[in-house]
Amino acid sequence: MNLEEQRDKIIDELIKLNEKVERQLSFGRMFYVGIIYGVGFFIGSAILATIALGVLAPIFGDIPFVHDIFTRGNMFGR
Repeated sequence: MNLEEQRDKIIDELIKLNEKVERQLSFGRMFYVGIIYGVGFFIGSAILATIALGVLAPIFGDIPFVHDIFTRGNMFGR
């Protein structure tokens, strides 16, 4: 393979790479990826919060004012 063939092959690969990067950075794709990551973050946070509250519930249940609110069934004391 001579030098000009290598240069042409490199140029072709760079053109393909630029097209791929342009598609990846398009507004529609970035919007779609942002939505997916946002939903995943929300679901993951909810799962972690549920697990943490499940594990820590006995500790919170021993706090007097939390126990009183729970037994009354009314958070605002009405």
